[in-house]
Amino acid sequence: MAEKMTVERATEVLAKQGFHCSQAVIMHACEVLDLDKDLLLKVSGGLGGGCFHGDVCGCVSGAIMAIGAVYGYSQPYSAEQNQILVAKLKEFEAKFEAKHGSLLCRELLGGYSFADPEQAKKIMTEGLTRNCPALVASACEILDEIILPQE
Repeated sequence: MAEKMTVERATEVLAKQGFHCSQAVIMHACEVLDLDKDLLLKVSGGLGGGCFHGDVCGCVSGAIMAIGAVYGYSQPYSAEQNQILVAKLKEFEAKFEAKHGSLLCRELLGGYSFADPEQAKKIMTEGLTRNCPALVASACEILDEIILPQE
């Protein structure tokens, strides 16, 4: 059984190990789903900070990747499988937004974006990422509800 993603564990992964939110969420998913952790950590690395321009939060992007790993398809288009995938994505997004008020990194960081060097500096010097470990833990909790079989 994979270790639960707690705020403390997320802090370790983000602050001490230097991973981005997207990577922290996909790391958890890799452990839960037994996926290729090295590859997915690399692939998800560019999604931090809302792709470093403040758009979709890396926590959400990492979760979307994990949901795709479970409910996506690799064969030619399947309308039925696509409907399932989209429903699971919408379920995750609705739960995350209801809990945190937004899916956007810049909104979760108080209106600031990593795209602007001055704003990026402010994000880091004023500790605006202090909520990121809680966002990671929350995203992983919601993700587990969606991707793990319910008992």
